[in-house]
Amino acid sequence: MKQMTRRLSLWSACLLALGSTPAWAQQPPSTGPLFIQGSEVNLRDKPATTAKVVGKVAIATACQHVKDAPRQWVRIKCGDVEGFTLKSLVGAQQPTAEALLAQAQDTTLDLRVRLDAATRAATLAPDNEQALKLLSERFFDVSFDQLAKDRETRRRKGGYRETIKVLRKVLFDLPVVKRETGQAGIVRELEKIEFDWHRIEFRDGAFVSAMYRGEALVVHAGYFGSLHWTEIDDADEDFLVSIVSRGSSQVSEVLKRALRQGAREATPDAGKYSEVHQESPDMPALSLEALQLYQSLPDRWYQLSQRPSGKRFLNVGCGLKGAELRVDLYRRASIWWHKVMGPGESNDEVWRVVDISKTATGFQFQLRVLGGFQKTLTLTWPTAEANVAVWELNPHGTPASYLAANRKHRFEVDDTSCSEGP
Repeated sequence: MKQMTRRLSLWSACLLALGSTPAWAQQPPSTGPLFIQGSEVNLRDKPATTAKVVGKVAIATACQHVKDAPRQWVRIKCGDVEGFTLKSLVGAQQPTAEALLAQAQDTTLDLRVRLDAATRAATLAPDNEQALKLLSERFFDVSFDQLAKDRETRRRKGGYRETIKVLRKVLFDLPVVKRETGQAGIVRELEKIEFDWHRIEFRDGAFVSAMYRGEALVVHAGYFGSLHWTEIDDADEDFLVSIVSRGSSQVSEVLKRALRQGAREATPDAGKYSEVHQESPDMPALSLEALQLYQSLPDRWYQLSQRPSGKRFLNVGCGLKGAELRVDLYRRASIWWHKVMGPGESNDEVWRVVDISKTATGFQFQLRVLGGFQKTLTLTWPTAEANVAVWELNPHGTPASYLAANRKHRFEVDDTSCSEGP
């Protein structure tokens, strides 16, 4: 639970910045008009944050002082509505968009104070393009600032890192064939789900994604970088994304309007889930505990063939056979089973992972394969044979497969033979 709390801290901090008790309000006078200072202030029937809300009052509304109350509360009357609010949310000076815009741009102020000023300015003047632009900029400034703090906290305290490997997409811009950048890959991965609009910014190897979907703002923040290691098959197409914070919440109309400026609008894509290797829209997300188990396993496994002498080897004559454990940025996991049939022929299959649990001899996966059929994969690992696991798929009594863990095997590699093997 503590790990999950840390992962949500960035988004919580942003919400706190938008709804906190401001430090800028002066002590309100007991006589004369009072003006609402917050974007929208709740009036309550009692001087307590848990009391019933009797009305909501917009910024700059003129109100009358009724009486003071304990613990920095005050009772005021705004038109026909009367109730309690905190003294820090009202003041003698009527707020103006010009003054608030100046605060939003004042680099001597704390970032969260500047974000709050931009929010109030945009609420007060919803058609002011400068206010909306500054609100968007301050939102990302605060988000990147909190991301850096969360990263440093995790570095000091340690703990599980939610790191995901992303496959780069090949771009056929003939006569040149190249791969997409890490930034383009992150955008592609994030937009695999349905959404209304998406705003994302990158700064110095970090990113903050604000996606609006299902009447809520979904925020992901983290870091990305290249993956450098060598094995039998080419790994140049991969890069790593470390998710530091993720969260979802309803937000104000003014923040939605600000973030939507310059956002990527969703475009119809009838073939979005048509390929067998793409994630299905009904794929479940793994729990954090299941994800930790899943990522504790090697992500690439190689199927072993066996010579008449009984000696095992890796047959890569027609291409590498085996399994690859994948997970996307939304914790949707799948196992890609690469099956080479002959020269230039393959019959890859995708098993979508519903859940994973630890057993006495290894791990058990609950799978959903093509057509929606449910299967169970039992992975016995470790075994008496170093770096070799036994994979058994049920039902249907499929024969056990022997696979070697990536980067750790000590088996002969044979690239001359082109047969499926046992």
